[in-house]
Amino acid sequence: MQKLHVNGIICLLCSVLLLSGCSNPTPAATPEPTATPIPATATPVPPTATPLPPTATPEPSATPTVEPAPPPAPGVSLPDDWVAFSDEARGLVIHHPAPWDVTRPDADKLAELFAQAGDSVASQSLQAILRRLTTTPGALDLFAALGFLFDDPTIDNNKFVSNFTAIVTPAEGLTLDAYVALVGAQLGSLDTVSMQSAQVESGLRPGGLDVASLRYTVDGAAIYGLPDGAQIDGWQVALYDTGAERLLILSLTAADENFPALEEVFREMIYRLTFE
Repeated sequence: MQKLHVNGIICLLCSVLLLSGCSNPTPAATPEPTATPIPATATPVPPTATPLPPTATPEPSATPTVEPAPPPAPGVSLPDDWVAFSDEARGLVIHHPAPWDVTRPDADKLAELFAQAGDSVASQSLQAILRRLTTTPGALDLFAALGFLFDDPTIDNNKFVSNFTAIVTPAEGLTLDAYVALVGAQLGSLDTVSMQSAQVESGLRPGGLDVASLRYTVDGAAIYGLPDGAQIDGWQVALYDTGAERLLILSLTAADENFPALEEVFREMIYRLTFE
């Protein structure tokens, strides 16, 4: 149980940054949230026809439109070794590989984890976020799932346990663009975190629906007591429920050498999850 507690702290430290960044957005006039549409490819309107000299009628050369290649969609069939984690109260179903240990966190246990983490984390900004979470009524109830990959035989380094979290929070008018700006700024302000990208992406969900996507790296030595130079890679996405009233925030973290293989798993999880 102590191992789960220690790795739970590791997992939650990155996820709380998201909650801190997206809760209580600035009450500016913001349109009602709607599922972010996929913009249609812009077709330029041809200019007003200009008469050409009767002696020159060259054929217009076609200018090809280069479309970015979409990311490959997951396979049609669910992999044989995948199972489902369900949270009926939230209408959330997360499909994941069977070796992952996925649980529904209890708010009291989370408070205990944050208290332990506050004593061991050197970063004052992280300590402030932990204090904010434990003193804000209902904040810990937003955590919907914790997932851990203990003792993975396919990876070289188990000193940091690969993990993911799921948080469900009211959208409250927060657009995906605003989410990217708020959380990207929050993460980028931490001296132990380096932002790699923060943008709205399409193609990760069925039908090409947009998600907010943030990638970052964490100084593993400064936060988790790993050897000097150890780097933790993270990928966080946020997406709406079907009514655009709530945001589901998913966060995956893993040691940098283990992250590439897990990124494909996480991409499959994002594509297949349901959130009503």
